[in-house]
Amino acid sequence: MSSKGKVASVRVKDVNAFQLTPGLADALTASLDASYLEYITAACSRASTKEAERRIAAIPEEKRYLTRVLDSLDSAFADFDTETAMLDLLHMQNRKPEAIKRYLEFRLRQFKMLLDAVEDYVEGKYPATGGHS
Repeated sequence: MSSKGKVASVRVKDVNAFQLTPGLADALTASLDASYLEYITAACSRASTKEAERRIAAIPEEKRYLTRVLDSLDSAFADFDTETAMLDLLHMQNRKPEAIKRYLEFRLRQFKMLLDAVEDYVEGKYPATGGHS
């Protein structure tokens, strides 16, 4: 998303920025509506995205990409506790602490990008009126 709530065109370099993670294949196929992939394909080839946008608009909210992201964050952080996480770090066998740190940094960058996009949308769509809330 670009600022002011407009859908940004997807660039090939954006698609190439995907990092291969265990959940990516599932996210791009099983759990992501085909309309999103249709949009990305059309945008990358500079074809019209209108039909894909129309189909995306018809997706029920519980099946939307953003709903999946928000629900995942809720599941991940509903009982968040750093002390419990530190106890786990001592005993992780398959994921080394350095790899966990890099992974979390990557996810933090993704989260920041999402937050920035939503913030741009909200500021463009619902400008502050000044004064107190």
